[in-house]
Amino acid sequence: MISIKYSILSFLGLIAGLLWSPLAVYLDIVVIGHGMPEQGVTEISQTIFIGLSAIIFYKLMWMMPEQRGFSVLVAGLFLCMFIREQDALLDMMQPGLWQYLVAGVAVCSILVACFWRKNLWVSMAEAAKSYPFAYVLTGIALLLFFSRVFGTGALWEAIFMHDFDRSAPRLVKNTIQEGIELAAYAFILYGSLLYHWEQKSVGVQQAQKEKHS
Repeated sequence: MISIKYSILSFLGLIAGLLWSPLAVYLDIVVIGHGMPEQGVTEISQTIFIGLSAIIFYKLMWMMPEQRGFSVLVAGLFLCMFIREQDALLDMMQPGLWQYLVAGVAVCSILVACFWRKNLWVSMAEAAKSYPFAYVLTGIALLLFFSRVFGTGALWEAIFMHDFDRSAPRLVKNTIQEGIELAAYAFILYGSLLYHWEQKSVGVQQAQKEKHS
């Protein structure tokens, strides 16, 4: 019964996360009417989702010592994505600042992962077989590849060849790309939460075994 309730609640959580994407776009375009700005509902939601995902894996880094190398790499990737989402704000402070921060986080994450490299490949293999982490990978694939290709400006300019309104292709392109990106971040956050709960359960089971042995 617990497993069924967990599955139903997990599925409803996924639906809620995905439905937030078109709702956020609707709020930006129709309700607020400011287009698709950097500080709109859609982009702020993206920042929150990927920020929470990074926090989850940094937490796992300390909860599961045997997976620290892997967890710090995933957390570092998500932190880089978080910083990238703040590029406009950071560029106002210093042009190109976000690039230096991303490079710094990437290098530090790799160095820390090398320090905790003992079970790195094993942890990667286990994550690849994990049902929750599949959602994380799906979100990353949607975010880094599908949304970028599907949201290419040239594609939408070719679709909307209207001389009377040259801004139409860009608005449609931004709306679709940002909407897909938010859905991808929802996948990543959803998978991160499930993976966290899965690993927490594994840790509890291991502790119980050690207690009774």
